[in-house]
Amino acid sequence: MSNRLDGIKSFFTGKSYLPAAPMGGSVSSSTTIEVLKGFFNFNNSGNTNKFIDAYGDNPLVYIIINKIATTTADIDIINVDEDGEEVDGISVVKELLLKPNSEQIYQDLMIELEEALLSCGNAYLLHIQGIGAGNELRSLNPKQLELECRKNGEPIRYKFTDAYGIVHYYELEEVLHIKTSNIVNIGSTTVKQGLSPLQAMWVVVQSSSEKFKAGASIFKNRGIIGILTNKSDAPMLPKERERLQGEFDKEVGGADKYNKIKISTTDLSYIQTGMSPSDLKLLEGVMSDLRLLCAAYGMPSVLFNDNDSSTYNNVSEAKITAYSDVYVPLGNKILDSITQFLNKRLNVEENIVLDITSIEELRASTNRLLQTINSMDTRVAQRFIEVLSIDELRALGNLEGINNNELVATLNGKETNSEGDSGTQEEA
Repeated sequence: MSNRLDGIKSFFTGKSYLPAAPMGGSVSSSTTIEVLKGFFNFNNSGNTNKFIDAYGDNPLVYIIINKIATTTADIDIINVDEDGEEVDGISVVKELLLKPNSEQIYQDLMIELEEALLSCGNAYLLHIQGIGAGNELRSLNPKQLELECRKNGEPIRYKFTDAYGIVHYYELEEVLHIKTSNIVNIGSTTVKQGLSPLQAMWVVVQSSSEKFKAGASIFKNRGIIGILTNKSDAPMLPKERERLQGEFDKEVGGADKYNKIKISTTDLSYIQTGMSPSDLKLLEGVMSDLRLLCAAYGMPSVLFNDNDSSTYNNVSEAKITAYSDVYVPLGNKILDSITQFLNKRLNVEENIVLDITSIEELRASTNRLLQTINSMDTRVAQRFIEVLSIDELRALGNLEGINNNELVATLNGKETNSEGDSGTQEEA
């Protein structure tokens, strides 16, 4: 028991508490590590590395995740009250997000967080207090981070290994863990981790990766596509073969002769060594893989040049769907987690959300809806408008600059004038 405690103390203090060596013997330096392995449960997630690596290796995974991350990060943010109205004045959380550290701006930080969340299902945000004149926010790469837990699953702290191999330890309250829901991985080392969207799509990821590699190999290393041989039993001498090969290469070389076979008057036979039509079929289907991966992320594949199977009338409608179904929900999920985390850390009460009024695609969609309402029968349009709230009416008419009282007074004034005019006409 004392050996175990001594090993733990050695781990935290850096001092040697190894037990005394027996007479004439020695104590291995691995004793402490073995003791700690028995006390701690280190979370070494190989799947995390696999999924993040796919973001850098697979073209389809990259273009989908990168588009979601960069587009979401470009949406403006605002501080709102409980009623969803923008709050004027300085926002501590917003200011920190806009300039999270000396090397990054808001967009840089958000892209890193979303890349991690969309690839492996986990994103980590470190809040460092007391740096310079204020605070700092930095994303931690899940590939370099481990959550240390006791055997009973109780988290202890985070272990982060930087690019130089230096290990940093962070307390649980210093790191925000944003994750996806996970009812699949319930092992001792994965139960606290989010589920990567790529886990269920891994067969598709592998399939598309192999297709890209095969396609690149065909053009980079085209290789010999056939063999010319005489049909006689007498072998061709090496010098004669080299002469014929040189003449043949000279005549068939060049891009204009790509994949062609020269016809000769010599009595020769041709043996094909290139890929057969059935083999080439294996290289097809990349677009099908794209559609499946887009479906996993809720993205319309038409935004990635898939026009064949598109059910959208135009790209604009697909963009609206992407904003309403993917970009805005994802951005607000991350901002909500960050806001709650920083409110507690900075002792403030703020609510940072995406400013959807700054999204041109959504504003255009509300304008089309307004045009539709205007084209309705007056009684039908009136019944439709009656069920809308004041905020919905403001957004519908692009009246964000008018507060509730002014808008209600305007609407009531119009109703009064209409009734007054009607009554005057009846009296007349």
